[in-house]
Amino acid sequence: MQMTFIRLCTRLMPCLVILWVACSTSPSGEYRIALVPARGGQRGLYMVNSDSTGAKLLSTQGTVQLRPESWSPDGKKIAYFSVGPGDVAIMENYRIPSHFLLYLMDATGASQRRLLDFPVSSFAWSPDGEKMVFVSAYEDPQREDHDVVRGTRQPVSAIYMLDLKSGQQRRATELGHHCSAAWSPDGTRLALSFGTEQKSDIYVASLDGKHTRRLTDSSTINIHPSWSPNGKTLAYVAASAPGEESPDAGVWMLDADGTNKKQVTNIMISEVSWAPDGKNLLLLSVGGIYVVGASGGNPVKISGVLERPMDPVFTPDGQKVMFRSNHEGDWHLYTVGLDGANLKRVIGQLSASQFCLSPLLSKR
Repeated sequence: MQMTFIRLCTRLMPCLVILWVACSTSPSGEYRIALVPARGGQRGLYMVNSDSTGAKLLSTQGTVQLRPESWSPDGKKIAYFSVGPGDVAIMENYRIPSHFLLYLMDATGASQRRLLDFPVSSFAWSPDGEKMVFVSAYEDPQREDHDVVRGTRQPVSAIYMLDLKSGQQRRATELGHHCSAAWSPDGTRLALSFGTEQKSDIYVASLDGKHTRRLTDSSTINIHPSWSPNGKTLAYVAASAPGEESPDAGVWMLDADGTNKKQVTNIMISEVSWAPDGKNLLLLSVGGIYVVGASGGNPVKISGVLERPMDPVFTPDGQKVMFRSNHEGDWHLYTVGLDGANLKRVIGQLSASQFCLSPLLSKR
């Protein structure tokens, strides 16, 4: 009897191993959240699991600022803005609004270092994690333009590429207005927006800068291009020029070669992003957070009656939207379903002034 049981276990062992491997490598929907607290008694940079467990302090620096793009594609590094003890002279030399020094650390909190000797206003990782694209006005910090989306004066900037291994950088555009950039999913192209104070357009460029195609030619200020996950389509925001009200304002989509242009909505939107599966778009406006199908339809407001939802992003599994809100007092993180149901506070013990989400842990 005992020998029969042993032989049975021996025969079943390979099947059990295969089953264990399949279960352990299947997508779990788990990811990590990096956040900077908003409450006065909390400071620094924290990392928390998506199920609200395992909170860990990564940095005690009180000047850390995160962006939605902060986490590297492989989940091993975090880029952030900060001002260290030796950075005072740099910030005195570059008094540029909305510009900060770019830092990098391991996702464990180790190896914190500054990447550039001048401040930048935004950045984005290349899909392979070996490069960054960033926007800065460091070459001409005295000139300014009007940001119609934010309603503020902004310096005249350019878009640059940075090789993280060599530290070499090069300018990808001329100095201009309304600069923003996004990597194509395969990392071979950049979608760019830049132009004049009254008008800017969307371009697609090769990484060497030798091949650039202008995709739009309109009277609006076209900004913030965002690639679909399959790299075939771009969504972008169109804003009216200062002092004008254009019927073309809102959110638009077009193919990466400039064809099949169509208006998604005429709601005044400040940011647009794609769901991981490419089926929906996430829109942020002064009136709230909306989700709209990439194939068309009316935008669905998912933020309900909340007055000030901020910084919405799709969760890495694409099943929910995470954002900040202070409707319960302090600023906290919340998730909500794509239909606007199941509003839930994510981390009860930590407030949040900025945050970013890692890739799915099963995909690292």
